[in-house]
Amino acid sequence: MHHHTSVIRTLRERWDLGGPLTQRDAEAPDLALIFTRDEPRRPEDWPDVHPQPVPEFDESLIPLDKPLSPLAKAIVGGGATLAHSLDHDAPEIDDIDSLTGAEALQRLRETVGHLFPLLQKPA
Repeated sequence: MHHHTSVIRTLRERWDLGGPLTQRDAEAPDLALIFTRDEPRRPEDWPDVHPQPVPEFDESLIPLDKPLSPLAKAIVGGGATLAHSLDHDAPEIDDIDSLTGAEALQRLRETVGHLFPLLQKPA
């Protein structure tokens, strides 16, 4: 089965970009076997693509009184980094390891809420 890490592996191998970034892309199957066309498909023959709608943000899925998971820490930290790289006046996150879910959600609203309006609380 192919995963997003298959893209990484395929790019690395096709253009000799070096060794694996992680064990996951080292073990991912290469996509080269599915690229079998001798020439690209004409745009008029491309399939119609219909993306799935983005689900509503459900705050109830966040354990508000618990410490953050490693993934949640990465999301909150990445949001702060993104905000600062865009020169958004966002507060620094001093100790991400001590944040609860409620505090992390508030930090996300402060740092990237302007980019992701569904993070904002309904009026």
